[in-house]
This record gives sequence, C-alpha cells and structure tokens, in this order.
Amino acid sequence: MGQTKYPRHPKGTLTAIGASGAHLRIPWVTAWWSAALPGFGHLLISNHLRGFILILWELLVNTQAHINAAIVYSFTGKFQEAKEVLDHRWLILYIAVYVFALWDSYCETIEQNKYYIMAEREDYPITPVKLTGLEFGYGKKRTPLLAITWSLLTPGLGHFYSLKILEGFFLMACAMAIAYMSHISQAIEFSILGDFDSAKSIVNYNWLLFAPSLYGYAAYASYIGVVELNKFYDAEQARFLKQEYMASDFKMPI
Repeated sequence: MGQTKYPRHPKGTLTAIGASGAHLRIPWVTAWWSAALPGFGHLLISNHLRGFILILWELLVNTQAHINAAIVYSFTGKFQEAKEVLDHRWLILYIAVYVFALWDSYCETIEQNKYYIMAEREDYPITPVKLTGLEFGYGKKRTPLLAITWSLLTPGLGHFYSLKILEGFFLMACAMAIAYMSHISQAIEFSILGDFDSAKSIVNYNWLLFAPSLYGYAAYASYIGVVELNKFYDAEQARFLKQEYMASDFKMPI
C-alpha cells in the first residue's frame, strides 16, 4: 500500500507530554474501570479531557452526597445510618453521569477497536523519538512490573515510567488530595504505634474509599501502557530493520 504524507489512521504518537497509541481493548474492562471510578475508563482509552472532568466530578459529587460513607455503613450492617448520611440533593445528580461514564467508555472502546484495525491495515510508520525543549521522549524496552511497583508506591509514577506524563501528574495530584483529606497518613502512623482506635476515629471514609480504585487503576493502566509501548517499539524496530538491512530477495527460513 502506498504511503501518504499525512496518515489517516496513525497507530500512535509521541509528544512532549507523553505517548499514546491505538491497540485492541476489551470494552467490558473499560466499563468496569468507569464503574470503579467514573473517568478511569476514559483515561484508559486516552480520552483524557473527558476523563479528567469525570474524575473531578466524581470527587466533588461523591463527597458531597456522602456516598462512600453510606457504602461503609452498608458493609458494616448499619443500614439506617447509611440512609441518614446520604444527601439526596447531590445523590440525584450522581446517577445519570455515573451511568453515562460506563456507557460512553464502553462505546468509545468499541469504536477505537475499529480504528485500530484500520490503523493496522494502513501500517503507517511510528515516530520513535520526540525531542523538544520541554521533554525528550524516545522508545525503549521497559519492564511492566516496574510500572506496577512505582504505581503502588505513589499513583502516577508508573505513568511517568510509561511516558504518560499528563495523566501521571493528574493521578499524583489526586493521590495527594485523597491522602490529605482522608487523613490516611495519620491513621497509618497511629496503626504503627498500636493505637488502632485513634486510627479508626481519624479516618475520613468519604475520601478513603477512593484510594483502592486509584491505586488499582494506576497499577493496571501503567502496566498495560508499558506492554503496549514495548509492542510499538518492537514494531518500529522491525520496520526499520526490514527497510534498511534486509535484502528484497531474501527468503525467510521455514
């Protein structure tokens, strides 16, 4: 297939603030992350603007409606307290946007899978290096387990490792806000000292319940990001070696 100057379906791009590329995804996985926390599903498929808006909306409306606190009461069998703590003025606003996040991320994943198939057929070359005054981005083999490790230490660091700078910065900011508002650092300190009653009393569960979703998403997304980045690196290297070093009449051994 002849190459055009401007590709209609590029496989990926490398910019000063990160790498992004098309690859096959499971729509239900994307929807599941949207269910864990609206916005995560959109970040997973690189719809960053929608993802950032939905995450900020979730942090605002969820905390104002006291949904996480109601979940904690429900899990501990305190159903009356769960009903009393909910603020229905905010709860009504929550439902439609929550369902939209699941539906939109699912549909977008299906469309991006179609785009990926077209990009594979067009097979346009991938730019391996992006050098600007702001950042030096380049392809290399990375270790997926390292991305998980850094993400579990601090959400966002694994994304820096997988060249997703903007998303990594946003996740770090969310981690800082959740840690501060939930008082989790003080709770950990009390727990180390054996003062578990103080640890339980100081924790703000409205914010604490965001942490499992945040840490889980950061680890998963950074792992997938590194795996796909390695695939792009291999594909670009293979194309370069075939074009520059392999003789046109060379027959591959069977």
